[in-house]
Amino acid sequence: MASLKDVARLAGVSLMTVSRAINNPEQLSEKTRKAVQDAIEQLNYVPNIAAQKIRGVSENTIGVLSFSTATTPFSVEILLAIEKTVRQYGWNSFVINTFEDDEQDVEEAVELLLSHRLTAIIITRHGLKKIKIPKRLASLSIVLANCVTDDLQVASYIPNDFQGQADVTHLLLEKGYKKPLCLYIPHNAIAAKERQKGFQAVWFSQKMQMYRPNFL
Repeated sequence: MASLKDVARLAGVSLMTVSRAINNPEQLSEKTRKAVQDAIEQLNYVPNIAAQKIRGVSENTIGVLSFSTATTPFSVEILLAIEKTVRQYGWNSFVINTFEDDEQDVEEAVELLLSHRLTAIIITRHGLKKIKIPKRLASLSIVLANCVTDDLQVASYIPNDFQGQADVTHLLLEKGYKKPLCLYIPHNAIAAKERQKGFQAVWFSQKMQMYRPNFL
């Protein structure tokens, strides 16, 4: 495997110049950048990520702490969307799937995330729920996906369950249904409560009080 020294030797420049070409290419002339790039391509050189981390080099890497997100089809789409978006901006992502009710598992996941010296963290969950943010991650830039928290004031992106259920209820009414059976399980889930509110807002606004829906 080619090393940084091999690239420098082939390009006819110093090790420092190769390092700048990789990390701060705007500091070099076009001729020098091209010489280094040609050498990298010819040698099929891949930067040593571990070494960069030791030197404290930022890689624009986002860590994803996934609380069982990889266990359901819908939730997997969240992870795929994160990875796709990160790549579009030329960044990297690092995903760890864990189980939030296993404290040891979560602690090990946090340790692994921190060891990668990440730029930011996205915490996601397989079902919309209030979560506890691991204390060791609190100092990092955090965004939540499909979950909320009372621990910190952070951006949280969640599905609009209220509007989704409202749209479905409109469709039921258009098709002439008058005695729906509504299953909201589990009852204490944030999504279940929002969906029930969405249904009731539309159902009763259409003067359907005489047809009492069954809620389970």
